[in-house]
Amino acid sequence: MAERLRFSVSQLWETVAGLRLLSRPDRSAAHDRWTGWARERLVRLDREPRFRLLRWLVTTASTVPEFLIVTPGLRTVPVETELAAVVSTPAGRVRDSITGTFGDGKLPPDVLRIVEHPEESAAALAEVLAECHKLIIDPIWPRLAGVLEGDVEWRGKQLVEFGLPHVAPRLHDSVRWRSGSLVIGDPEQAETLSAHDRDVVLIPSAFLWPDVYLRYTPHRIALCYPARGFGSLWQRTAVASDRSLEAVIGRTRARLLRTLDRPWTVSELASLLTITSGAVSQHLSALRAAGLVVSRRSGKEVTSLRTALGHALVDGQLPESSF
Repeated sequence: MAERLRFSVSQLWETVAGLRLLSRPDRSAAHDRWTGWARERLVRLDREPRFRLLRWLVTTASTVPEFLIVTPGLRTVPVETELAAVVSTPAGRVRDSITGTFGDGKLPPDVLRIVEHPEESAAALAEVLAECHKLIIDPIWPRLAGVLEGDVEWRGKQLVEFGLPHVAPRLHDSVRWRSGSLVIGDPEQAETLSAHDRDVVLIPSAFLWPDVYLRYTPHRIALCYPARGFGSLWQRTAVASDRSLEAVIGRTRARLLRTLDRPWTVSELASLLTITSGAVSQHLSALRAAGLVVSRRSGKEVTSLRTALGHALVDGQLPESSF
């Protein structure tokens, strides 16, 4: 399995997982600040039939119709690409997703219309997903991305150093490694996950704890698991002043950390800060070692982004939030 296993970060999944979290009365108190903020932002959609239908589809059953949560083919994919994949889902696959999730019994009229008009329905639902993403994920994506990318970076290093038998049981209490396969769930009723002719994609999520979530597509199997450090996302911390941050990590590193609210390449940072690429790389190395920045190679360039810890050190609160 190891040669067909990889990690990915999905903005679309975080949108769906966030909607599912909002519907759970038994959710962890760790998310209370985010859920209060997100609910206020979604109020204006509550009266829209398409939003109510989307919410029903993603929260009613234990699983989500597969066509709404396309499993990424790469480590990171723009959310626009994910939404385009929802729109282009073949009609038969949309129908199979609905019946596979809710069965062949009597469906509510709105859901039955999806079965009868799958292509039109997929496009309409993608529009609502895009609006939900804009309201509850996009404003906080830099902070979310720091946590999710940081999780992938850490587990990727663990995978290289110790192998999948070491990494698998540390994804979640219910995940184990047995005879070359991932085993999820109670030992008596465990589900064995083996790639065979499909890739296995591991997707960290800030909204999933305390659960894991399996999803299947024709070419890929995804295991969504709680990201390390998700709890720090919603904690309020004291905002560091420019001088205090510079006193702790130095002027140049403070400027770097404040800049890294989105992914930047070494050459972009060198041009912006008017220092050499070598100096940027050295400072980034120190920030990575402190857990404040995560970096990854993208083609010939290395892009860097600050982690949740880095965000907390810089600003201490969610962007555009009132809490």
